[in-house]
Amino acid sequence: MYEWELYVKGARHRRLDVLEDMRLQSIMQARLSNGKDVKQITKQIERERKLIDQTASSIAHDQAKEKWLKREVAKVQRQALQRWLDEKTQRGE
Repeated sequence: MYEWELYVKGARHRRLDVLEDMRLQSIMQARLSNGKDVKQITKQIERERKLIDQTASSIAHDQAKEKWLKREVAKVQRQALQRWLDEKTQRGE
């Protein structure tokens, strides 16, 4: 193994340890508060799960790419709807 692979493996194991600690914390919090106020810990657990195999910057890049793609799809859909409306109004006249 290369040195950088050991660093990545170590970082992954640290993240898994943090994830396990957070899972235990959420279980204890749920038992103490009868299931209330667990949403924040759940969000942190989901964030850590995403970080297991990715970096924070790659996740941000993926989110920005998805946002851009959704905007482009919406733009094309609006254009198609406008074309359809224009054709319909021209036929009706």
